[in-house]
Amino acid sequence: MKWNVLTRADLDGIVCAVILKNTEDIDKIRFVEPKFVQDGEVEISSNDIITNLPYDKRCGMWFDHHIANVKPKDFKGAFKVAPSAARVVYDYYLPNFPALSKYDELMRETDKIDSAQLTYNEVLEPEGYLLLSMTIDGKFHEDEPYWQHLVNLLKDKSLPDIMNDPMVKDKVAKFKEQDFLFRQAVQDYSRVEKNVLITDLRNYGDLPNGNRYYVYAFQAATNLSMRITNDRERPGYVSIGVGYNIFNKTANINIGELMKKYGGGGHKAVGSTKVKAEDADRVVKEMLGYLTR
Repeated sequence: MKWNVLTRADLDGIVCAVILKNTEDIDKIRFVEPKFVQDGEVEISSNDIITNLPYDKRCGMWFDHHIANVKPKDFKGAFKVAPSAARVVYDYYLPNFPALSKYDELMRETDKIDSAQLTYNEVLEPEGYLLLSMTIDGKFHEDEPYWQHLVNLLKDKSLPDIMNDPMVKDKVAKFKEQDFLFRQAVQDYSRVEKNVLITDLRNYGDLPNGNRYYVYAFQAATNLSMRITNDRERPGYVSIGVGYNIFNKTANINIGELMKKYGGGGHKAVGSTKVKAEDADRVVKEMLGYLTR
């Protein structure tokens, strides 16, 4: 049977596709945002394998690790709380595909990056798979050819060969240029309310791509962060992301469950949602009322 993969455009989602290309007959790979799946805006069939995204009853298989996603009673695939969705896919297939062990290093790095188990120096000066993961953040349609290219590179090439690939080298160079501007924007547009660092970038304009973990290195005294941006893929909507500070792990709030109340989701330690622009200030205020208790 030929399958299609429906996944998220991040390192975890791409590595899910890598594992599936080693174990199933994959026809094509599509990248979508979780919110679009939640809202039923994505065409899905029984030939689709959904990974690193919310469940949809129309799919043929589903793999995920987000604690806030609703787990159906009966489905083909696997769900468990794990450092990455790729780990769920990998563990499911490994018993019947022992050759997957060649991806052990890739899996360890994907787990580490997706669960943000990073050091201060790694955040300030990202290298290797972490740096590669930061080249993936971008705009749908414009960057999809690059994501497809990364699936093939990660499937067959070593990390040194991947980092020397012309397309990857170009993306790394552009990321480093934009990251300087992004770090300055984080400093200029951030404020602290009690234990929460709020970075509101709605008025920045065309936000550059940058190191999403820098906010934690920038302000280690707070234990939660909130990032507010205009949504790139859905005009008229605002993206709100909340996460534990990876260098100050004293928070004890289920962020994924909080985001579910506003149509989003995630893990205990990190989550996001998209809301209409006219509702954003109200939602932010409500969330802060819960986060700053």
